Amino acid sequence: MPANPVPDLRATWTGTWGGTPLTLLVLEQEDASPSGGISLGPWPLLGELLPGVSGVLTFTVRGEAVSVNVRGRLGDSSGRLTLVLEPLTEHGGWITLTSVDEHRLAGVGRSRASWEPEGPVELQRQGVDGRGARVPDERQRRSRSLSTME
Repeated sequence: MPANPVPDLRATWTGTWGGTPLTLLVLEQEDASPSGGISLGPWPLLGELLPGVSGVLTFTVRGEAVSVNVRGRLGDSSGRLTLVLEPLTEHGGWITLTSVDEHRLAGVGRSRASWEPEGPVELQRQGVDGRGARVPDERQRRSRSLSTME
């Protein structure tokens, strides 16, 4: 269980995995979801409840973009937010990320298939510039330019 409050990770994150393009779209974030243990149907009986995320992971395999569903568990490692992602592929695998700052995650990923990416992972939240400030979207930029023309 994370020691500090968990930030809202719902966003589009882009970067690289083993030097190839990677996109993580976090669609949902739950306060607590079952992790391990024993379940009876959909009801967890034993095990730990951890905050989690779900979404879509897009990575490159043999030059082609592949999108898969992904689930993740949030935790804490040495006082830093840690996210363990499990792409729902037939080959399995995992990506472990720690928070570099509010808008960047870094870590390592591994796949069981030799043709899928593995190695260092770096992600940055989209809509944020390098200094951590929100980047205005196209509509906001257009609105500003129109107001300066008056």
